[in-house]
Amino acid sequence: MNRSAEHVSGSNGASTTSEREVVDVLMVEDDEDDYFITRRLLDKARSVECAMTQAATYEDGLEALTAGEHDVCLVDYRLGGARDGLELLREANERGVSTPIILLTGQGDLSVDLGAMSAGAADYLLKDEISPAVLERSIRYALERQRAERRIRRQAALLDEAHDAISTHDLEGRVRYWNKSAERLTGYSADEVEGETIQWILKDDDQHDPQTMLQRALRTVLVEEEWSGELTLQTKDGSEVVTESRWSLVRDDAGRPDAILVINNDVTERKELETQMLRSQRMESIGRLVGGLAHDLGNLLMPITLGVKTLHARIDDDESALRTLEMIRKSAERGSDMVEQVLAFARGVEGKHARIDVRTVVEEVETMIDETVPEHIEVRVDVDDDCCYAVADATQLQQVLMNLCINARDAMRDEDGGDLTVCAETCTIDREQAERILEAEPGDYARLIVSDTGPGIPPDVLDKIFEPFFTTKAPDEGTGLGLSSAYSIIKSHDGFINVESRTGEGATFEVYLPLAGSKEEVIVESGDLPELEPGDGESVLVVDDEDHVREALAKVLRQAGYTPMLAEDGTEALHLVENEGNDIAAVVTDLMMPGMDGSEVIRTLNDRHPNCPVLVSSGLSGDRPDRALEAGANEILSKPYSADTLCRTLQDLLDDQQPTTADANYQANEPASLASAES
Repeated sequence: MNRSAEHVSGSNGASTTSEREVVDVLMVEDDEDDYFITRRLLDKARSVECAMTQAATYEDGLEALTAGEHDVCLVDYRLGGARDGLELLREANERGVSTPIILLTGQGDLSVDLGAMSAGAADYLLKDEISPAVLERSIRYALERQRAERRIRRQAALLDEAHDAISTHDLEGRVRYWNKSAERLTGYSADEVEGETIQWILKDDDQHDPQTMLQRALRTVLVEEEWSGELTLQTKDGSEVVTESRWSLVRDDAGRPDAILVINNDVTERKELETQMLRSQRMESIGRLVGGLAHDLGNLLMPITLGVKTLHARIDDDESALRTLEMIRKSAERGSDMVEQVLAFARGVEGKHARIDVRTVVEEVETMIDETVPEHIEVRVDVDDDCCYAVADATQLQQVLMNLCINARDAMRDEDGGDLTVCAETCTIDREQAERILEAEPGDYARLIVSDTGPGIPPDVLDKIFEPFFTTKAPDEGTGLGLSSAYSIIKSHDGFINVESRTGEGATFEVYLPLAGSKEEVIVESGDLPELEPGDGESVLVVDDEDHVREALAKVLRQAGYTPMLAEDGTEALHLVENEGNDIAAVVTDLMMPGMDGSEVIRTLNDRHPNCPVLVSSGLSGDRPDRALEAGANEILSKPYSADTLCRTLQDLLDDQQPTTADANYQANEPASLASAES
């Protein structure tokens, strides 16, 4: 059978670099447009460079998969013909295909989702939710899981069963035999454990103490002759390992129960990867959820933040009313700050990244810590002499360290005393270490460590600490946004955070930031803002489907000296531009509107009136604001924002605008051409 596949460069012909892993991706997709859209998304991948191959039919896809020449495969659920992508997945598994397969579908269907997972799909993605980051993360996880499985299979092929941790016990659980692998796994020698029951190295599972766990396993083996399950063992050095344990009853020559054979297989690394992946998926889902809530909350706060300035000008002689307005303003600002923090978690944090001295940042934070930590907590700061430079926003990095230190302080607040330690050092993450941390890449890092000797973080809490609004403090002691902000900031710096904690033994947060090279550009902070000047009657078109937002923006613009023109959707906006295009100085538009959305309005305006600046007013997260900039928007303001911010941004856009004679002639000659944009 001939294979109808097209092989193209995954990065527009750009040469590969040692920092990006080259991945051969097979895409089984009968829609040429969907294939090219996916290819363009993968072109934006940061850690992998994808060389893509398309197979347009079920048969060609199965043949390509069976050949085993690709690292990962994307399969569309709706394939042309009688058979779908789920059937292809099952048939590929029956033929022993080891290439990880990610199923793509155009709409969510729980039965398809469950079918894909049970059939062995590496992941299941909805097409309308796919972004470059989602695709890249899914491919990386599929590759990492496949590599882990390959390592397990390679070990199984090279080592016989005796290389597992094997021991034998009498019917009361006392150790009779303890092999070398058991010694390596636990750190205890055969002499140390012989004659002892293994309950003293079993860690409780929060439901049963070690003695109960041991007795339960022994009873099951004596009745059913075998038992299997997960056991957590505490090693000699105090660390914990998770094992898949298989217990079998051994009989003597007379057929009587004589001993129990125990085979333990260390699955700690696999469990850690699974936990990291689940945490990453949950954080992504939470990000989408809180991003939508923050968008709606931003729209509700907009009339308040904008209306306060308007009312202030009207009642400047009433002290009581002014005090009430000031209270409203502060409350709205606090709400706006919370919205900003939530949006920062949902879409990442932007900042002025520069080449900074990590030592200097830590020294500045040390001064602030001394002022906020009570006397019964001892603060220690240790910075390596060779601690180098990192590319970061110094203010944001200080915020991260302060959030972690305050979190540690609060953990020890009810203790008699404790130690808070802040360290900074350089370290190297090799490939083996990076494979155990989902968000890590091999390389050199600046490592910032904040540790405390408080009560520690319980296991059921540890997995949720970076979620926004999650807190174990009293309602009036915190919003639960400190650690989520730290997580978002470090993620936006291409770094990651690792947390280790045991109940009763304190907690340690490790922040990893890539080191800066010698040629990093240093960004100079801007000086004082220029004085805000009033408008000169310029017409500003406001496009927003929320009535209260439009009205609030119109009042602010009138007060600032502009002439507002209002449209409730994209279609009405284009009608106004068609009739008044030459008189409109700027456009302020929302992104998410019924019918024609903001991005389409921006593209049309940019094509027909390229010298008319467009300011996006949006509370959306994700990649929609980026798409608006690509469509031709000049600036983006995140809702909610103040009246001064709006007017200053508008003033800057108008000051920068320099229309040409050719553009003026173009606008005068072809105003009616905008009508075609509505179709």
